[in-house]
Amino acid sequence: MKYIAWILSAVNLYLGLHSFLNAIHVLNTSKYSQTATILFTILFLTMGGAGLYFSITKSNIKPALLVSIGPWAIALLFLLFNMITQDYK
Repeated sequence: MKYIAWILSAVNLYLGLHSFLNAIHVLNTSKYSQTATILFTILFLTMGGAGLYFSITKSNIKPALLVSIGPWAIALLFLLFNMITQDYK
């Protein structure tokens, strides 16, 4: 379980860093709006860091897993809302 929490947190930090590079226009690979990209950056970097913090320093695996899975659930809900409300003309 500990290694799963570490892997999820590392993936979250990687995706957060990738979104951050898209937000500051170093990479131009984002398909979503600037607001969505910034939200993903904040979400994945903070929750990935919190997941690593809980799993490494506090040795609490259950909160680390919940925090590591959290950005995926929130991002999917935000993407669904974003796809419903955008105009695709």
